[in-house]
Amino acid sequence: MRLDDTVPMESKILQPVSGTHRMELYPYIRTVDMLSSNSYIISSEEQLALIDPGGVDDQGERLAEVLAGLYDGMPRPLVVYLTHIHVDHSLQLCRRALFREFDQVGVAVQEEGALALEGGSPDMTLSRLLGKKIEPISSDIRLLSSRDLRDPCRRRLRLDCGMKIEYETEKWEISPGLALASQRIPVGGKDQIEVFHTPGHSPDSVCIRTGDVLFLGDLLLASNPGVAGIPGWSRTELMNSIRKVLWILDDRKIRVCCPGHGRPMDAVTVERTLEKLYQYTQSLNDLVLIDQDWAKETADYSHEALREMERLLTIIAGRLVLLSSVLQDLGEEEVAADIDRLLDGAAVDDLLACAHRHLLSHESAGILDIEMVHKAGQIVGKLDRIFERERVRGLFEDHLLRRAERLVNDYMVTFRGFRPHQMVNYGDINGIVEESVDQFRKKPFDEDAILEAETEEEYLEALKARISHVNLSDRVEIVLDMEGGLPDPLIDGERFFDLVIDLTERLAASRAERIVLSTKGCGDSVVFGIFGSGPKIVNPFREAEMKFLERSISLCGGILVGGPGGDVEPKIAVRFFV
Repeated sequence: MRLDDTVPMESKILQPVSGTHRMELYPYIRTVDMLSSNSYIISSEEQLALIDPGGVDDQGERLAEVLAGLYDGMPRPLVVYLTHIHVDHSLQLCRRALFREFDQVGVAVQEEGALALEGGSPDMTLSRLLGKKIEPISSDIRLLSSRDLRDPCRRRLRLDCGMKIEYETEKWEISPGLALASQRIPVGGKDQIEVFHTPGHSPDSVCIRTGDVLFLGDLLLASNPGVAGIPGWSRTELMNSIRKVLWILDDRKIRVCCPGHGRPMDAVTVERTLEKLYQYTQSLNDLVLIDQDWAKETADYSHEALREMERLLTIIAGRLVLLSSVLQDLGEEEVAADIDRLLDGAAVDDLLACAHRHLLSHESAGILDIEMVHKAGQIVGKLDRIFERERVRGLFEDHLLRRAERLVNDYMVTFRGFRPHQMVNYGDINGIVEESVDQFRKKPFDEDAILEAETEEEYLEALKARISHVNLSDRVEIVLDMEGGLPDPLIDGERFFDLVIDLTERLAASRAERIVLSTKGCGDSVVFGIFGSGPKIVNPFREAEMKFLERSISLCGGILVGGPGGDVEPKIAVRFFV
């Protein structure tokens, strides 16, 4: 989703609102993060309005200064409007110093949000997920309440602070079966603020219009990874709200859209974005709940995924460097240069260094679980784009590239709020183990291909495949100790096939001289085991590696029941149920 199609609107500058008579807008546009939203101050003849005071203190202090200056120039009541109650938009409401200059202050929140805010709900405000503490806050104006929707009309309120406010509710059917409600609030002269109920990101989400400017809240981010599936999120409501906002853009002649995060955008770009967002949101079925438990588990997974990605890319990059070096020695400088371009080592190093910084910060409680999840998602996504698998397929074993591809896919699927795909069926475990060992032993090149090549291209392809191969199987004795007549257990055969190769490779690379792979029946299950031995062996199954391997075993349909053993005979044992 693009948030870089900006319009000429300066942050932290008071500027006229086109399509109004005397309204001015002060946008406070932040670099996109999870701690605070954008804020917007609207100045009109009879009211000052603050849309989303945000979640951090320095932002609140600046907003207070601007509001105080506007109030001193022309004393007026202040109404604080929330596009929704998430703490990154609302936390600064707890700082009453924000409104110290004002005798009359009202807080306007959609009714469902008002109830949750008054109860200080840690789930609906996302305060638990974002590591914040929010106090119960009373609202003065319940926007688009059930009473107003049931009986749309003009109403006048007198708040406890003495402020008088008037609004008119309208409701109409914009397409068969889809109704849209709005409230118009006069703010002096011929100007008004219009509020629309657009739930989906949260039950209380609203969009707010002044002139030809529409404030979107978090509508554009509502289906993003790590956002879709938060408490209160609704796919059906969000899809309906996208349709509503598309109608608003056209009917109200909107020119500029101001999101809760990111730069203001022109309405044409937002329309295209919403059309794509509708299609994407439609595909989001069976999301897991994005809560604190999910964030912690996924943050832990991000550590495992980034470390494993670094391990695999180190293997791949090292072999590419070796290949390039040998080709240069053989006088094939042009081919060596092509190999160097297959992987941008500097970009990979920069991303991995960034990953290390965030891992250290997360481990020392410097950043939140949910922040770690999002940062890892960005890094893994960038690593995926840097590494062009199709261009190196002839240089590496298929299972190595497949493992790297699956690792990226599994994390990105988890990051988006889904569970990684599994194909668990009854399978012949002995057959899978035997095929895995055959694949481990197999050389991905033909020994005679170099000598028998008929063209320069065939010769170079065979040469590259030969040079890039690291033959671990010649260094180790493989022993199969498998019980016959075993029942077929429930297993993801493809994942298990690659896991067996991975475990075998780890042991062989750790200087095992003998590796034993075994299967045996055990009641209502089958147990697979693998262990290595040798005088110089180093245990490859340390704590950090075991976390990743245990997750991989689970995705195969198995349960880790033994391991990692010691430095003499490191081992893994996995149970599969029949």
